[in-house]
Amino acid sequence: SLLVDGHVSRTFLSRRAEQYFLDLLKTKSIPLIKNLSYPGREGHFFLVGPFDTPSLLDRGVVDKGTVVPQRMWAPHTITDKKQHVEEAVLQMPIFFESLDGQLGLSLDAAAAGRCHGLRNAQEFAPLGHKSTTHIRILWPGYKDFKRQVQIRDETSEHNPITTSRFAHHIGRSVDAFLKVRPSDLLSTIPVLTRFLSRQACEADPGSTDDRRELWVIGPYGIQRSDIIVIGAIHVSAGSWMPILQLNRYVL
Repeated sequence: SLLVDGHVSRTFLSRRAEQYFLDLLKTKSIPLIKNLSYPGREGHFFLVGPFDTPSLLDRGVVDKGTVVPQRMWAPHTITDKKQHVEEAVLQMPIFFESLDGQLGLSLDAAAAGRCHGLRNAQEFAPLGHKSTTHIRILWPGYKDFKRQVQIRDETSEHNPITTSRFAHHIGRSVDAFLKVRPSDLLSTIPVLTRFLSRQACEADPGSTDDRRELWVIGPYGIQRSDIIVIGAIHVSAGSWMPILQLNRYVL
């Protein structure tokens, strides 16, 4: 189902994912969701809206590695949240799919700009009307990261950037985040432990599982070559967050 098997719920957990979908659709309850699959294309499609012009809410998680858990960023004040989330027009999620049907692309390819093999690579990405946006990453155990990027080109028409260009922006942003200082490592462990405890409690309030799997970045943890860039979601009027998955399991 949407709140169990989709990338958004696996990244942010079901309760927060549900609120995100309500904010996105501007509804008080999640409408009827169509769960479809297509031959030769990875992951189910969770669709909403008219049969002839449905909107893509999420893609089903493909069984190839752990989805990276994150907290969903939100404006800090009630006023800002109302203005930039509740009353703002949020764009539908964007997923990066290769022409061969594979969901996601390696971080190495995204960061290097090798994104022209994506489906709809040269079409304008539906990123809204702003000229810039922030790419935010709230990786467990690390300080919140943000990077500002241009989402309109420099022509006189100021057209939106293409899907391939947006994938490149996401890849470069994740790459920049990964360049954390080694001295950050020890300070992240207590924070990470608390984060994982909250994740476990929300996922299963009755759980007594005291595992402490670490999402530490570095030679003995998560490395650049492990990361797949799946897509991105519009969490506020001026912010997008990447959906990331590993090519191996850590939990």
